[in-house]
Amino acid sequence: MGLIRSLPLLEEISNKCTMRARNRTTVLTCLCLWGMSVLSLAGNGLSNGGFEQGLDLWILGDQMSAASSAAARDGEKGLRVVDQDEKHGSSLFSRSFPVEPGATVTLTFEGRADSKFLAVYLWPMNGDGRAVRDPSIRGDGLAKVVLSPSGEGWRSYTVEHTMPPATESVKVWVHSWSGATGTADLDNFVLSGLGESAEPYESPEDVQKASEKAVARFAEKTEALVVPAELPARENPPVIILKLDDLRPVNGEVHPSWKRVTEYLQSKEIPCGIGIICDRLEEASPDFVEWTRAQRASGEVEFWFHGLDHLVWTDETGARRSEFSGRTPAEQQERFERSQKLAEDVLGFPFQTFGPGGGGSTGHQDAATAQAMSHDSDLVVWLYPRPIDTMGKEIVEEGQIIVLDRVWEVNLEGRVGQPDYERFVSGYAANPDREYFVLQGHPTHWGGARFEEFSRIIDFLVEQDAVFLTPVAYATSLDGEPAQQVSRK
Repeated sequence: MGLIRSLPLLEEISNKCTMRARNRTTVLTCLCLWGMSVLSLAGNGLSNGGFEQGLDLWILGDQMSAASSAAARDGEKGLRVVDQDEKHGSSLFSRSFPVEPGATVTLTFEGRADSKFLAVYLWPMNGDGRAVRDPSIRGDGLAKVVLSPSGEGWRSYTVEHTMPPATESVKVWVHSWSGATGTADLDNFVLSGLGESAEPYESPEDVQKASEKAVARFAEKTEALVVPAELPARENPPVIILKLDDLRPVNGEVHPSWKRVTEYLQSKEIPCGIGIICDRLEEASPDFVEWTRAQRASGEVEFWFHGLDHLVWTDETGARRSEFSGRTPAEQQERFERSQKLAEDVLGFPFQTFGPGGGGSTGHQDAATAQAMSHDSDLVVWLYPRPIDTMGKEIVEEGQIIVLDRVWEVNLEGRVGQPDYERFVSGYAANPDREYFVLQGHPTHWGGARFEEFSRIIDFLVEQDAVFLTPVAYATSLDGEPAQQVSRK
């Protein structure tokens, strides 16, 4: 790092030392701090790591993060994140810096928090600007440290990570989760391991423009939804396909959340579709098998194919992909065949409907998925995870598969696992001409208030005289065939 580039940091350190000397009436302490800071200066790519210049050179993506004197560990300012929104999280990025694969990058900072709601990440990126996730890190594949509740006390934190293959740059991300709330203060960020000439890619002007766009998007996303007092008239009641994801044996058994949601729906005589992940079916207990068969025999539940393992994987470029994205037709077909065999061997029936799992950053399906599915004569319905696109239209034109696509703003959940009644009604009111809605949800996430929010949506739809059908029942009603007689064999 050259002297010219270091001047903003030297000024920041000077400000902090002046404040400390004034507060502690000791010049000696200030000189010691100056010395230690200068030693680490050459390794710090963050030229406003102490937030003395506010959020300059940080890309703001929310309305929850701000530079504040109340958040200062040293000097006059620090970063304060106040998240009281259970539906949206905060986001603050540093600029991005060039780095070589295999380099060890270290971030240190000081922080305090009143709850476990926020983390600080190292965010490696490839040449296309996509995150390069490390498959050895569980969850999101990113190195991070979660702030622990500490009240008024400050703690020192470190995140260190060796950059994965395909990494070309790295940045810092301060992020709170959508389902948690709290307040945190952070200060004295030092990013090292970048090399001597690691100039940031973004100019101050780039940062300002990116922040303005991100904050505008956040404001639009979090704008209060208006639930209309009177809904637009519909020509016919809507058809509702409940697409409930991610059933698999848990220690061989049925997770209690699944029993709760099916019992609730059956009490209202509402059918649904439940997506099964197949890799653990061989571990299923007799009770799991009996429960599944009984649900299917009732005619109120259709079990559909939701993937072999539902795992995100990393391709040779470092891109994180969902299960049915980027694999060859042969690889995908093998997953279809293994899963159908498991279903028939363990549960006693094949799947007639397919819906791919999510995750990754490159979409959830591709042309190879369509090719693989075309070889399975049992599958007749595709629960398309997005609004109809060119590939979906081509599948429809071929006439073998019935595609049931999605309306993104009309869904059980606003975010994964979080049913949102107001968002649902707002989206529903905006689509009075839509004949059917595929509504996705994840019952194992629906504890307490979340289940109540789900039940509010169901009660609303019942009041709307909605017709609830399983995927195959609706698809086959389009040509008048009895639901259980459809076949492509």
